Amino acid sequence: MTPTKVKVKICGLRSLEDVKACSKADALGFIVATPGSRREIDLELAERLMAAAAPGQLRVAVTTATDPELLSQIAAALRPDALQVHAELPVRAWEEIRAAIPGGVKLYGLLGISDSIDEATLVEQAQGLMLISAPLDALVLDTKLAGRSGGTGAIHDWKKSRVVCAAIRPSPVILAGGLTPENVRGAIEQVQPEWIDVASGVEEAEGRKSPRKVEELLREVRRWS
Repeated sequence: MTPTKVKVKICGLRSLEDVKACSKADALGFIVATPGSRREIDLELAERLMAAAAPGQLRVAVTTATDPELLSQIAAALRPDALQVHAELPVRAWEEIRAAIPGGVKLYGLLGISDSIDEATLVEQAQGLMLISAPLDALVLDTKLAGRSGGTGAIHDWKKSRVVCAAIRPSPVILAGGLTPENVRGAIEQVQPEWIDVASGVEEAEGRKSPRKVEELLREVRRWS
């Protein structure tokens, strides 16, 4: 069955206007220490924007950095509710990161979904991360494309994500990859995740978050919650 309430994380916020546009989302993502991302912001701006989040919103620092010491510094500087390391790592690396960051900060990991990886392999990888020993609080399922694991803005085979989601439940899944107001209902019905994660799907010119698109997305998600 679909989770009672599917929560919405909107990622890549870069301004106070973005934060205001996303004030009704369950979580906000701020991309830091991620060279090459057009949504990357510095720690000073990320701290200011996190402070502007609405009461009760989860504040997530998102990064491709994997060095435990650097991640510890990011967590200390921003004091986020969660740290999302958007990289595919072995269990040992996740253990080192968990040991380096404060215990009160949730840790989200990544599993890339691609056409070339079969369902059995994905399930084995996901169970190894979530059900055996990795100290992750949630697993992000994002599209792996052209060697990039996540952040591609493209959808993937949701049937594969559904199999992974079912295999590791009750561990939370955050579904990402090309989600928009137009396709999010279908994604939720098929995958049945606990969370959906959106960036480009609610943007307008120059990467600004669109209040209209955000509202449309939230309406579609909450129609099923």
